Amino acid sequence: MYKKKQDVKPQVITYERVKGYMQWMIERYGDYSAKVLLQKANLLFKEDKQFNEPALDYLIERGIVDDQRYAQRLTENLSEKNIGPNKIKEKLYAKGFSSQVINDCISTIETSDEEYFDRALLLKIRKFGEGPIEDIKLKQKALRHLISKGFSYTIANKAVGYSEEQEWN
Repeated sequence: MYKKKQDVKPQVITYERVKGYMQWMIERYGDYSAKVLLQKANLLFKEDKQFNEPALDYLIERGIVDDQRYAQRLTENLSEKNIGPNKIKEKLYAKGFSSQVINDCISTIETSDEEYFDRALLLKIRKFGEGPIEDIKLKQKALRHLISKGFSYTIANKAVGYSEEQEWN
């Protein structure tokens, strides 16, 4: 019924094969940071890792893998989703970017505390309603929610205690 597996000969690991695998990953799944791409290649070609670094260097030289460009695009996408700067940093660290690249990308986001406050207020209103929160447990829950979204404590606290009457006085 089923064909028996023939003894499959292991393929020889070559520079071209590793380079082709990395290019295929980028074509199929989109951008990767250099660190993550190297980890994936090391995982697949663990028997012989000598070609992984040169293949990655080739892709970096050609501009196919560019950490700065990828991190910048990712930062812009995350900032459009009402995510605070701390959460953006956390996500970029998880992707394997260096702290220098992360700081460069965060510094390019031109948003003031007013804009972060507006974003935090929008999230607070969406989840907890428009009025200021008086109940202590609910207030703590709202603060935790906003802080987990990457906003600083001061901005989150301001958004939780905000009422429109304060603005007119």
